[in-house]
Amino acid sequence: MFEKYDCNGKKAWVRSDLKGRQKEFCMCWDCRKFKPETEDKGCSIIKTVLSLAAEKNIVLPVWECGEFEKK
Repeated sequence: MFEKYDCNGKKAWVRSDLKGRQKEFCMCWDCRKFKPETEDKGCSIIKTVLSLAAEKNIVLPVWECGEFEKK
C-alpha cells in the first residue's frame, strides 16, 4: 500500500495508488489564475503551497480554495 521512492534526490513515502496522480486531484489545474510556467505561478496561494511542498518533500493537492476561478 505504501512505497518509498526517490523524489527530487530525497527519499519519500507515498501511497502506491496515488503516486504520480497529483494533477488529477489538484483543482489548481482547472483554475484560470494558475500559471505553472511562471515564477509566481499566478497565485500566491499555490506558490506558498509549492514552496512548502519543496521544502518538506511532500505533495499537497489542493481540494478547496476560496480564490478558485473556473477556466
